[in-house]
Amino acid sequence: GPPGPRMPLWGSAAERPPSKRRSSRAMTDSPVQQHPTAELPLVSDLIAQYKPVIAAVRARPELATVLQPEHDDIFILRYVISFRSDVGKCADAIKRAILWRREHASVLARIDELQMEVRKIIPTGMLPWRTNSGQPIQVAIPFAVDAKTWSSKSEQWHHEAGISNREVAYRVCDRLTRQSGRLVKMVMIQDLTGLSMTFAMQNSKLMQNQGKLSKLSEFLFPQLVATVVVTHPPSFVSTLYKMSSAVLSERLMKKVKLADTYDKTCKYADLAPEKVPHFLGGQYYWDADWVPIRVKTNPANAPKMIVPAESRTADSPGKAKGINPFKGFRNGNAST
Repeated sequence: GPPGPRMPLWGSAAERPPSKRRSSRAMTDSPVQQHPTAELPLVSDLIAQYKPVIAAVRARPELATVLQPEHDDIFILRYVISFRSDVGKCADAIKRAILWRREHASVLARIDELQMEVRKIIPTGMLPWRTNSGQPIQVAIPFAVDAKTWSSKSEQWHHEAGISNREVAYRVCDRLTRQSGRLVKMVMIQDLTGLSMTFAMQNSKLMQNQGKLSKLSEFLFPQLVATVVVTHPPSFVSTLYKMSSAVLSERLMKKVKLADTYDKTCKYADLAPEKVPHFLGGQYYWDADWVPIRVKTNPANAPKMIVPAESRTADSPGKAKGINPFKGFRNGNAST
């Protein structure tokens, strides 16, 4: 049958954010909703395929007092696929997720505020279109800002920032899944511009925090990530990969693709060149307000071709993309 009504991911209705609050700028209506998802699997087919397993999960005694009406078949489906139809593991993960969301309802209720703060320190945003196969794309440039400010934030802040980015992505995927009737996941592009070995070694605790977030994501955000595309990998990428493998889940590491060339970025992100942001080597000048000015204006990031001015960004709808963004800039600074 058709997808059910939108399910509040944060738990019971009493735990959702105030109804008038926007769930984040990344969640606002944008062109990302309008692209076809014809290549993605139909939710109705998946639910029919896994119907016996979904029913068995619902019947688990540990979920008798946990599941609420909003926890519909689409909610359970992601767990069934993630845990390969293991009923016991699905039930355990669902219980942990629902209880975690209830316990941390205050954090989830201020996702908007977290996102506004996170963007200033860990630049993150949603591309205004999807991949060729219909997946939304989240882009992060975590090391393109002041390293001292980044390092000065507490481990708890970085933990909540990580939850914030994942929660926004999960809500986007859930909404698009229900709108399209197709199982939608997120393509995440991690641009490592600015990352140095010194910074990585001095902030090893933050790498451990990524490990904690990875483990948390396994039961909080099932079937969230389609691919993680790592662009501008540093020269010590092999060492970084080993460090990451030690703390991140094996399931996530299998989805990581290193894009050390422009062609690989297009391939792994499943995007045409005109839809790849200029700072990733593409042809699309992305004038979103969250992208650091030194990234926008770095001559090394000059796009090969500017997308026509008629097309406008979702984050900055009033700004045309056809203007030469590098006029008057040298090495990222305004010339006099």
